[in-house]
Amino acid sequence: MKFLNTTLLKTLSTALATFTATTLSMSVASAYYSTLDNGEVLGDGQFQAMFNPQLIFNNYDGGNFTGRLDMGLADGLSARGILGFGKVDFQIGGLVKWIPFPDTDSQPAIGGEAGMIVSRIGSLTQYSIRFHPLISKKIETEIGDVIPYTSLPLGITVQSGGVDETFVPVQLVLGSELRPLEMKNWSFFGEVGVNLTKSFGYITAAVAYRFEDAHKK
Repeated sequence: MKFLNTTLLKTLSTALATFTATTLSMSVASAYYSTLDNGEVLGDGQFQAMFNPQLIFNNYDGGNFTGRLDMGLADGLSARGILGFGKVDFQIGGLVKWIPFPDTDSQPAIGGEAGMIVSRIGSLTQYSIRFHPLISKKIETEIGDVIPYTSLPLGITVQSGGVDETFVPVQLVLGSELRPLEMKNWSFFGEVGVNLTKSFGYITAAVAYRFEDAHKK
């Protein structure tokens, strides 16, 4: 029994270390490329705070943890701020999401988000213009709303600081959000990214909490 307990403890420790050793260690491996969003849009005066780690498939060792803050602006329009630390010394940026075709009985939500992210990796600085087209569909279940989504995120990244280059990373992303009935305002995300060119494959998860501006209630 003692041997089994020791083996189980080592296994769990290894799994935890692997999961938390997340994102990036070189120029094309950037955790901020994850999407973690769908066609649901916050209303005016509503906010969503999100935290996520990321596990990369490729041979890039290191870990990042990223925080996101979403804010509703108008019907079909919201903004997102991003801040992260870790193997990437820092990453900071913002995106604007626009969903001109909302989710209805006859169609999925269709739209996208765009913005810019700046990161510092050792002596390298990256400026990445991001485009994330989005398609999603809300499904009501007994445990809560499930919102599967897909995206084909791409960007134009300019890198300086020793290895100067410009490249266009492209991925295919499949993910889903769960909004449990018994946990009001909470959401849980799972997402897989597949490298198409100049990027990386990854698995990431996130927890998010929605809240409202007290002055607008």
